Amino acid sequence: MRVSLSWLKDFIDIKGGLDKVQESLTMIGLEVTSSQTIEKDCIVDIEITPNRSDCLSILGVARELRAATDKSLKTPQSIKKYYMKKAPAQGSAKIEILDKKGCLRYVGCIIKNVKVAPSPKWLIERLNAMGVRSVNNIVDITNYALFETGQPLHAFDLDKLEGNKIIVRKAKAGENIITIDGIRRELDPTMLVIADKERPVAIAGIMGGKDTEITEGTKNILLESAYFDPVMVRRAQQKLLLASESSYRFERGVDFAMILSGSARAQELIKEIAGGRLKGTVTDKGGKKLKEEEIALNLDEIPRVLGIDIDSRKIIELFKRLDFTVVKKSKDKMLVRIPYYRKDLEREIDLIEEIARVYGYDKIPAKVPSFTVQKTYLEEKKDQLSLEKESKRILYSLGMDEIVTYALTSRHAIERVGMSFDNVVQLANPLSSNQEVMRPSLLPEMLQALGWNLNRKNPLLQLFEIDKIYLKQEKKDEILEKTNLCLGLCGVTSGNWKEKPREMDFFDLKGIMVLFLKELGIKNYTIEKAKESFVFKDNMSINIKIDGNILGILGEVKPDVAKRFNIKQRVYVAEVSMEDLLKYANLKKKFIALTRYPSMKRDISMLVDDSISASDILGVIEKNGNDLVKAIDVFDLYKGQQIEQGKKSLAYSVEYRSDEKTLKDEEVTEIHKNIQKALVDKLGAQIR
Repeated sequence: MRVSLSWLKDFIDIKGGLDKVQESLTMIGLEVTSSQTIEKDCIVDIEITPNRSDCLSILGVARELRAATDKSLKTPQSIKKYYMKKAPAQGSAKIEILDKKGCLRYVGCIIKNVKVAPSPKWLIERLNAMGVRSVNNIVDITNYALFETGQPLHAFDLDKLEGNKIIVRKAKAGENIITIDGIRRELDPTMLVIADKERPVAIAGIMGGKDTEITEGTKNILLESAYFDPVMVRRAQQKLLLASESSYRFERGVDFAMILSGSARAQELIKEIAGGRLKGTVTDKGGKKLKEEEIALNLDEIPRVLGIDIDSRKIIELFKRLDFTVVKKSKDKMLVRIPYYRKDLEREIDLIEEIARVYGYDKIPAKVPSFTVQKTYLEEKKDQLSLEKESKRILYSLGMDEIVTYALTSRHAIERVGMSFDNVVQLANPLSSNQEVMRPSLLPEMLQALGWNLNRKNPLLQLFEIDKIYLKQEKKDEILEKTNLCLGLCGVTSGNWKEKPREMDFFDLKGIMVLFLKELGIKNYTIEKAKESFVFKDNMSINIKIDGNILGILGEVKPDVAKRFNIKQRVYVAEVSMEDLLKYANLKKKFIALTRYPSMKRDISMLVDDSISASDILGVIEKNGNDLVKAIDVFDLYKGQQIEQGKKSLAYSVEYRSDEKTLKDEEVTEIHKNIQKALVDKLGAQIR
């Protein structure tokens, strides 16, 4: 934004010239990017951040300079008198607001018998300094008031308004307007317009129309000062490719309390420069009761955030320079009332930032903050990182490839898996529809990665990912962050001279998981059939459990779920909690000497019910093996016509070995018989 130094001097006593102004404004947060001299006036360009729309005026910049230099501020009486005030709803000007969402407030007044003429030299010079050409005294005054107060204004030729009435409404389909730049512009119903009884006479917040512009023949005017919805102004501006000084301010939000003051300031200048007199009273439609917000400040937070102690008396002095009022004060707290124009201040941390910038960032010493991390946290973090590193090493060795996906995902991806949204963390303002929520599981992203690769003709996929998931706590307003491992398997093996290519199956994934757990030193786990799932096929999914707790699940994905991810073949996935694995993993490797004693093998062939699981059989064999059972391998499974329906025939090879002595044949025979008897008694097996 351009600022005239001579204009600024009307509001505040500046000593030290341009250098002092540049330094003061830059240090308080309004960076001066350049400066130049125009008609003996020094003009500076200031970078205004989007949240500081209150600084888009000479008055706003003067307020900041006053805060930086602790000088008194000289504000025109007309602005001070009507700031935060409201005029009667119905005055002399006839105003009707049909779109109350698009126009929250409209102040209009009629000024009679004005003398339209060239502006005085001082006014022309001020506008030239701001980069605006002079038109005539009335138009120049509206522009002058805009730059001075930040409140855009517009003057209509009252005698050219059909019905002498202003109507604020949305444009009708097919309507158009010739703007004051002489261009006909097509309007649509998304745009807000100022209309008279017959037609649009201005595009709200952007530009007036040619038909009602102020000319040398104008005698009576209707002066507009309003608040238009920033979003509607921005959208209309983008569609019309039409920007103005007014739209620049409206789309960032003007000061609601300045609307009547801005009109009063322009009325004052019109009376002084163009003659004219106010007819009746001002009309003030819409609006709301204005109230300044109050923010509580905990004084202990200031040294914690800034790293320095500032005396409470100094804080009150800094607040006074900012027009902040300390309403209540105790030993450790303050209640601070914020000026209405500072809509960027909402929280305690905002007040601390204000203290820092007025106190001076250059006065805050640079130092490294000291803090102590709890030992337990460091140990847990170290163990977790070690587990993740070791897990990746194991999975790489098993032929798996690592993928990395986004922590943000879409609602659509979660819906395709069939997961509930009850504990999903949703973003309040997502950047796109593909990043609406924090992922509650790694499965949706894994299936998307598998589908993407399969559709690009990758024949064999063995993927894994170790990353965070996010869940909303049911009873607490907290977010649970966990690390999970996800495996994904599908496709056809390449085959070789000895083996034909084959499709990967459930047991490939199960074998990878078993070897993975073994390498992590996890032994006391059990594998059980999983309950019905929204992801996995019935009877084709299992839970991995330790001490009754489920660590994870793996299985074959339902065909209809896979189809939603453009996967037409069988696909197998698993998801395991890394935090739970950490509780049982043993990453400390120990050398164990090779045994000096031989082993002996015995076979068991049995007929059991089809409902008996492999884990049930293995459990009985291990429990009755007296710690001598070192390996159990299944080498035959048969279901068919030669055995009764609902039964299956299984054959196991059991290896026995002692680490202390050579076993005798009769010892092994006795233990083997005990195992067979236990299988009969506990599982109803028929030994064959």
